[in-house]
Amino acid sequence: MSEIAQSLASAPEALAGEYDIVIVGSGYGGSIMAARLGVANAASGGKLRIAVLERGKEHPTGTFPETSRSAMKQMYSTRNPLGLIEINRNDDIDVLQAVGLGGTSLVNFNVAMRPDREVFLQSWPRAFRDAVEEDSDGIGHLAKYFGRAEAMLGAVRFADDQPLARVDAFNKIADQAGVPATNLEITVSTEDRVTKYGVQRKKCPLHGGDGTGDNSFSKNTLMTNYLPMAHHYGVELHTCIEVDRVTKSADDSWQVVGVRRDGSRGRDTTPVEITAKRVILSAGTLGTNGILLRSRASGLSTSEWLGKNFSGNGDNYAFAYNTDFRTDTLPWATTDGSPRSDVQCGPSINSAMRFGANQSDLRKRFTVEDMSVPRAVVDVLRVALMTLGTVRKRPKDRIKRKRIRKDVRWNTDGAMNHSLGFLIMAHDNSDGEFVLKKNGSVAIDWPGAPEERMLRDIDDTLERVVESVGGTYVSKNVLMGKHRMTGHPIGGCATADNVEGGVVDDAGRVFRADGDLHEGLLVIDGSVIPRALGVNPFLTISMFAERAADILRADLGLPGFDPEREWDDR
Repeated sequence: MSEIAQSLASAPEALAGEYDIVIVGSGYGGSIMAARLGVANAASGGKLRIAVLERGKEHPTGTFPETSRSAMKQMYSTRNPLGLIEINRNDDIDVLQAVGLGGTSLVNFNVAMRPDREVFLQSWPRAFRDAVEEDSDGIGHLAKYFGRAEAMLGAVRFADDQPLARVDAFNKIADQAGVPATNLEITVSTEDRVTKYGVQRKKCPLHGGDGTGDNSFSKNTLMTNYLPMAHHYGVELHTCIEVDRVTKSADDSWQVVGVRRDGSRGRDTTPVEITAKRVILSAGTLGTNGILLRSRASGLSTSEWLGKNFSGNGDNYAFAYNTDFRTDTLPWATTDGSPRSDVQCGPSINSAMRFGANQSDLRKRFTVEDMSVPRAVVDVLRVALMTLGTVRKRPKDRIKRKRIRKDVRWNTDGAMNHSLGFLIMAHDNSDGEFVLKKNGSVAIDWPGAPEERMLRDIDDTLERVVESVGGTYVSKNVLMGKHRMTGHPIGGCATADNVEGGVVDDAGRVFRADGDLHEGLLVIDGSVIPRALGVNPFLTISMFAERAADILRADLGLPGFDPEREWDDR
């Protein structure tokens, strides 16, 4: 597609030296705070100056990589610090995330899923536990905050109205497993329209191109909803500004210290120091933990729990390879032709199986979702699985061998298009820890992460059901070894009732070491989540942000939530 979405980023010269509110990061937490504070500020006369600082650049729809070569050029590194796709490598677990305006919403798999109510009864502050205990069937008054996020993000139960071969195959696997499959609410557009903020939305062409960014105008990232809302109501969105730390001034204001990245690849830097009355850290789990750990090294008083309770959300990956059913999970790029009639991949994820739903022990519960990898990655995976199928586990069935041979090239009749990916999420022990390295970066220390027994139990369960539909179960360990990788990093700044239990309170306000709260310093992102969720985290992060925005609006004397103006982008 040749279309390019409109720009939201503020001009570099518009950056001021002083703001009322600075929001560091533009993922779900930061974008929601920016939008909700922006509309409330406008309603009260626009007296506050609010800015979002994002370390990455803007990636408008139409510019995302759709080939392996273009994806490699977008890999983040010290030589390419404005690259879109970052793999943060550690001894025990790697983290996959996005760098850019809109955060990881740019490349996630769209699943807006509420966790089990029992999750909030363990490790969460009293305010959340009380909300759940009031409602034996649901999540109490937290439901209104989940609902606001679902409406703004455009979550729909896509597969209810769209026949997909992969969903049929997934349902057959669920039948063999003896658990129900449920079509998920996902943040994908089902119609052509223009939002009230002037953003073009288009019906999903069923291309499966979400995981490296979508060029079809159908993926509802933060660049299509909350950020346009914030921009419309006067919030400045500044890109290429990487925050190092925050410090408290004698007059109780905050100093945000960092650099602006310039040049074609962002390797040129100039110092930036901004004064703010309030700072909201929403730089993502790794980013926010790094900022606070560096700030503590510079004298900021924090809880001793800072950096602890890191979780990879029990993430795991696997494939049902060369099954008896055509699945149509091969994605295609918009440059391949738009649309293709020979394969209807659908969005990257559509359905889920929930195992152990009646188990009181959350560590016996896990979620399995159907998954297709994006076009930029699928060729590498196709060849890897073809090699596995011909060398290591060569099938006896002639038809299956023929399908494997066809996969020398991308095609719709081969083994890959009879396969199905799985994204698996479980309840790990949330026992990882961020440590500050000498160079100021952070690393994850979690020696037990690769060997958690629950992951082996999950593989045993899925292997049995995949074989029952004629497929070969290929675990992540076969393709990548035992080293773990997560796309859902959470924790390190856990929300808690007091400083003895966590880093921030139930509204994201940061504890000092003595138990009091820092005036004007908040954390609103995935780092506040105190334990694994067992489902995709972004909707829970959004719920926390929506609730925190209500509390901060009241603290600032701003008008409360106005459903007529704020409910969605229609």
